[in-house]
Amino acid sequence: MAGGRCERVTNVGQASLFAKRFSLRACRGEDHSESRRSSSVHPIIGCLCMTAELVKTLLEALKLAPRYLVSLGIVAAFLLFGGEEYLSKLGVDNFARNYRSWIGLVLVVSFVLFGVDRFIAVIAWHRERKAVAEASELRRKRLNALTEGEKQILRFYIAKQTKTNVLRIDDGVVQGLVAARIIYQSALIGDIVEGFALNITDFAWEYLLAHPHLLNGTTDIYRTDKRDSLY
Repeated sequence: MAGGRCERVTNVGQASLFAKRFSLRACRGEDHSESRRSSSVHPIIGCLCMTAELVKTLLEALKLAPRYLVSLGIVAAFLLFGGEEYLSKLGVDNFARNYRSWIGLVLVVSFVLFGVDRFIAVIAWHRERKAVAEASELRRKRLNALTEGEKQILRFYIAKQTKTNVLRIDDGVVQGLVAARIIYQSALIGDIVEGFALNITDFAWEYLLAHPHLLNGTTDIYRTDKRDSLY
């Protein structure tokens, strides 16, 4: 019985030792596989980091003002096409030779970015001109379709040769002219009873001076809400 128990214990000990050796080999195998996976992942991470840095550099370059892009391009062009004599005098001949490909890339990128910037500026200028022309056309049509109440308000500006009138801002006719951008509130301080100062826009002023017949109507009076002083 004692021998049998001793044999079983020995077998258990051998099994335990075998398990330990197996686990150690497995761990070593996992370590090798992990190292292989890590070595294959590292180049990918490096490429991603380089791409992110390149994108960041391009975005920073896009923020540069056009004059800086032109200056950068002129410097790059000088380093590429400048005579050897001038480059050596400035002490940049070795730099120009060693980094010629990078300098050429800077030249191309700077002028491309400058061209893109100018193109965007031209598009924005064209859109602004178009928006201004459309707004002017709308106001022109609006001035050719004035109601009698609106004509009375605008007659004051032309009759008094002034660009400022005092009107009540809670009046629907006044707000209609404000919404049409024919007049606008020029002061925040005013009187609830008399009103606030409202100026005529430059476009409406010049257009009505050139076309005074637009103010002809059923009456010949003008309107202001400013009360005469008692003193």
